[in-house]
Amino acid sequence: MRDDVLTRDPRRPAAPGGKGPLAPGAQVWHNFALSAGRPAFFRSSKGARVFAEDGTGLLDLYGGSGTIILGHGNQAQIEAVSSVLGSGATVSLRHPLEPRLAARVVELCPEAEYAAFFKTGSEAVHAAITACIRATGRRKVLTTTYHGWLLPLGYLKPERRSAAERTSARESSGNASGVDVVDLDWQSPDLVKQVREAARGAACVLITPNALTPAPEVVREVVRAARDAGALVVFDEVKAGFRYAYPNVTAVWDLVPDLRVLSKAMGNGFPIAALAGGELLASESTFSLFSTYASEFVSMAAATACLDELAGGGYDAFAAASSALHDGLSEIGPRYGVAVRGIPTFFRLELPGTVHPDELCRALYDRGVLYHPLDEVLASAAWGSAEVEQALAAFSGALDETILG
Repeated sequence: MRDDVLTRDPRRPAAPGGKGPLAPGAQVWHNFALSAGRPAFFRSSKGARVFAEDGTGLLDLYGGSGTIILGHGNQAQIEAVSSVLGSGATVSLRHPLEPRLAARVVELCPEAEYAAFFKTGSEAVHAAITACIRATGRRKVLTTTYHGWLLPLGYLKPERRSAAERTSARESSGNASGVDVVDLDWQSPDLVKQVREAARGAACVLITPNALTPAPEVVREVVRAARDAGALVVFDEVKAGFRYAYPNVTAVWDLVPDLRVLSKAMGNGFPIAALAGGELLASESTFSLFSTYASEFVSMAAATACLDELAGGGYDAFAAASSALHDGLSEIGPRYGVAVRGIPTFFRLELPGTVHPDELCRALYDRGVLYHPLDEVLASAAWGSAEVEQALAAFSGALDETILG
């Protein structure tokens, strides 16, 4: 190995001005702790906590950006993975776990007859868009928020842009796919009108339930407007799936999408995503793929165990913990000008402009809580009343420090 690589600290991402073999932009969303001047590497995790290299444990409210819903190191998953790991990770073709897991996913999604698997949500969303384009012959896609980093949905530049600027940049900055991406203003009072106009000639509209999602009746109007214009409806539940509602958001909202994407919490930390649907997935003319690792069965064993755990009380335990945090933060927040946005199982904090996110991250870290100030508040089923009380006390102290000074 080159001497200059050997002398770098491999645990330190090459943040601006830093040194290390990791690319500065790699896992940029995970670098929030580093940005706040705190360690970004952890050696292990268990239950509600992650453990730094010096052994310090932090309550985890980041949850791997939403992947951890049961808690770290769930015993049922450990047993399921251990039972198959000795057989390798792939059998070159397909493993019997694949159709079994597909049946479980279809059972949870009322619109679905079929399911296909991927390693990441971005990949599955990309497959959903491709199916919609093939089915409709149209090449326009309407988006409502972040839908993954792959082009044409990903950004070629890291800075934030207005909806008009982002659409223009995507159309003119080397988008070889030829797909016209139109960003809708999810918070606009004229959202339904926007959809009626933009959906003409659109292959699909991507809808992501999040902490800022409009009321269900508005979402139903969006779906109706899209379908009236001949566009298909894709629910991107990569992050919200199994958190926002159980078994899924659309069952609670009385909506039926054409396609649904699930990931993150489905694997409780293991890399897996699913695309579920009916007629669109029934024919190779609209849906065909080859994904090298799609049939990797260790993650399928983990996902199957996760779905069993969620159905057997895991979701209720998660919802109770998340709701307790939501209620506690809703009580604490107004004293500091902090608003809680969203529903008890999927919410985020809106900080006053006087507080830099790094300051809150640092103050919570020093009080034993790992939290991404620009993400949702992501608890897990491993949280009990003691963890909730500790987190609320940490938030009170951190907000005292960063806001009241």
